[in-house]
Amino acid sequence: MTGSPQTWQPWQPRQAGPWRDADLISVCLIALIGVVMIGAAWFGAAGAASLTQQAAWATLAVGGLVVSGVGQSLWLLRLRRAIGQRRVGLISLDPPAAAEPAPQPVPRHDTASLPLVRANGMRKVHDPGCPLVAGKDVEPAALGDGEPCAVCQP
Repeated sequence: MTGSPQTWQPWQPRQAGPWRDADLISVCLIALIGVVMIGAAWFGAAGAASLTQQAAWATLAVGGLVVSGVGQSLWLLRLRRAIGQRRVGLISLDPPAAAEPAPQPVPRHDTASLPLVRANGMRKVHDPGCPLVAGKDVEPAALGDGEPCAVCQP
């Protein structure tokens, strides 16, 4: 046997699933009761000669089917309730903790003091108040550096 030696770890209970052990036992017992009722009805109806007697056994079989169906439904409702409780546990109604402050924007040129501006990669020159250059890194420009903008018409 090769590999790293395993260290002893104490026994820990398995992670809690949506069903408890009691739920699993109860659904198995209820399903078993339903199957026994259906099996008894089948066995009894096989030995009955008249249709009236077989109808009584069929009623027992339907009862077994109902018992089994109700047991399965209750089991699934327990699952739905457990999922709802987990969902509520995951949703926090507390406001989020104060996040880190937003990074300060890179200082941009004050466009109000520039006669004409041009953003990097733009062919046209703009008035400093033009919405097409708002929030962009701009550099001073002259009228001969490019075509005048059709929006701000410098």
